[in-house]
Amino acid sequence: MPPAWSQVPLVVTLHDLNHLHHYSKAHALYYKLVMKPLYRHCSAIICVSNFTRDELLNWSGASPDKVFTVHNAVAFDRFAEGPKSELGFPYVLYVGNRRSYKNLERLFHAFAATSLPREGVRLVLTGRPDTPLLTLAAHCNIEATLHFAGDVSDEQLAPLYRGARLLAFVSLYEGFGLPILEAMAASIPVLTSNVTAMPEIAGNAALIVNPTSVEEIAGGLERLSTDENLRRELVRLGRLRAAGFDWNTAAEATWDIVRAAHGQARTSAA
Repeated sequence: MPPAWSQVPLVVTLHDLNHLHHYSKAHALYYKLVMKPLYRHCSAIICVSNFTRDELLNWSGASPDKVFTVHNAVAFDRFAEGPKSELGFPYVLYVGNRRSYKNLERLFHAFAATSLPREGVRLVLTGRPDTPLLTLAAHCNIEATLHFAGDVSDEQLAPLYRGARLLAFVSLYEGFGLPILEAMAASIPVLTSNVTAMPEIAGNAALIVNPTSVEEIAGGLERLSTDENLRRELVRLGRLRAAGFDWNTAAEATWDIVRAAHGQARTSAA
């Protein structure tokens, strides 16, 4: 959030423009009337994906030479090695909040359409139960195979990934999609979406589907649960992919942008 006025150069990081799409009309109006002019006055804007950079440039009219991409990263070693969560059953994992753009309604319907519930595979969500999700699960007849992991700490998250059969992350919108890399680092295959930043982050290391198609999501869940050759290949590619998103690299790139903004400000002042 850039300040309205500053005597020093402003460098901000933008994670996404989701408020333009999946929040209220008031949010979108606020971004248009308040945020857009503030972004134009920044010395530099760091976006966490090329998708977010392109969307910002198309929407804001900001100068392209002031807008940069610095990808987020993943603490690879923390996810790659260690014990697995033992929940007592095989499970498909979802990590994230429950906002509408996370597409949980279609994920529930897709999971119900597969053979996985009949085979004892459960759908595990981070967080606690809530009435809308329980109602949706009952409507899909998967309430017996739905499991809530509760409030998962940082220490509990990596084992939860490592114990999963796969990650299902079929959001409608992401400015980055950190669970994709966390799952890859944890050596589990990933099912994700073919829209916004997710293909950019997943590369060739995930099974990518149309998130508006329940049939495609269901097919992806089945394939990643049963096709061992595909699973092994995506795990191999996923570890390589995740290892390429390094926080030291991100920090160095960020600092270069900050130093350049400072240098430009000194030159202008002189």
